[in-house]
Amino acid sequence: MDGHTVKNIFDDTGYLFLYDKFSYHFYISGLFDGVEQEKVISDFLNSYGFDDKNPLFFDDFSYYFNCFHYSHQKQRMMNYLKTEYDDHIC
Repeated sequence: MDGHTVKNIFDDTGYLFLYDKFSYHFYISGLFDGVEQEKVISDFLNSYGFDDKNPLFFDDFSYYFNCFHYSHQKQRMMNYLKTEYDDHIC
């Protein structure tokens, strides 16, 4: 995902201060390169409570995001693989 889109997501969720702090790290690490949907990043930012007064390291931020992204992908795959069983068969 390109940097402009990521910046807009951070701005829309009220975490522009995080983007300003970590934008270089996002670019170098490619943290959001594998993200296909903007909703994943916005859901992550809305789920976690980040405060500009408390220190946050990029390693911690990327760990939280990777855990969230992994669980989101796993849930999506589980829903994809879930079969609808007919109650009359069992």
